[in-house]
Amino acid sequence: MKKIATILAVAALAAVVVNPDTSGPYTDSHGNIYHILPQISDFPTVADFDAAIGHEIFTTRDGRKFQIDRPLTPSELATALANQVVNRALQPNPGSFNGIAAVVTINHPVDEEYRGSFVNIPSLKTYVINEMSVADQALYANWGINFVSQSGQKWDSNDNADMGSLLDEAYREHGLRGKDMMVALTADPTSGGAIGIAYIGLPRQLTYKYYSLEGEIIQHEAGHNYTLYHCSDSTCIMYPYLNGNNLGRFHDYYDSTAGQNHYSVFGNQKNRY
Repeated sequence: MKKIATILAVAALAAVVVNPDTSGPYTDSHGNIYHILPQISDFPTVADFDAAIGHEIFTTRDGRKFQIDRPLTPSELATALANQVVNRALQPNPGSFNGIAAVVTINHPVDEEYRGSFVNIPSLKTYVINEMSVADQALYANWGINFVSQSGQKWDSNDNADMGSLLDEAYREHGLRGKDMMVALTADPTSGGAIGIAYIGLPRQLTYKYYSLEGEIIQHEAGHNYTLYHCSDSTCIMYPYLNGNNLGRFHDYYDSTAGQNHYSVFGNQKNRY
């Protein structure tokens, strides 16, 4: 009898073994279950993807919520890169906020694919610090939120993992390391139909090596870290897909799609971390 019970216990444990390549199954706001996250290729057009997925909220098997930030179309990407220098220059200048600065220290797990795109570690560090400066420029100008990169680790990412699993892996293996937030960096050719992911209201995000747009992506993901949802304002950085022209812009009115005034929420959440 004891032997049968042991066999049954082993079988039960085997049944609950989770797939390390995903943080799913994922559930959307309607209760639909996804074993593989939706991608643009699953839909007839990009517009169809945006209509169905752009404002959807997904939940991991551990109860963490996120939204999918899709890759850009060729024309969207060309526009973002062509206008990048001007858009970055047009962000609000630091120092115009009222009150005490909210310093947020950052830890960076950096995977082997991302590291491999730089000639050496010093050039990687310089690039990352610059992109973090781009990401927080408007946050500092408006609310005194100042991202300060303080540490980083070499991270050997799972090449078969989807974006949710990569974020969880980076946090599990490296986490905050005593800092306020984790901004993990990857160039892993992973599935999941996104160029970045952040858990809503939690101090962890993952940004992909996406041409030279990491600063723009990190700013968008930081919005999620500070509890912002995708909105319907096409001039806001929290629009469902990244628009470089929106860098540093957060709508200052109640948007019914997001259910938020992003400017006010950031002001209320400035000391979250």
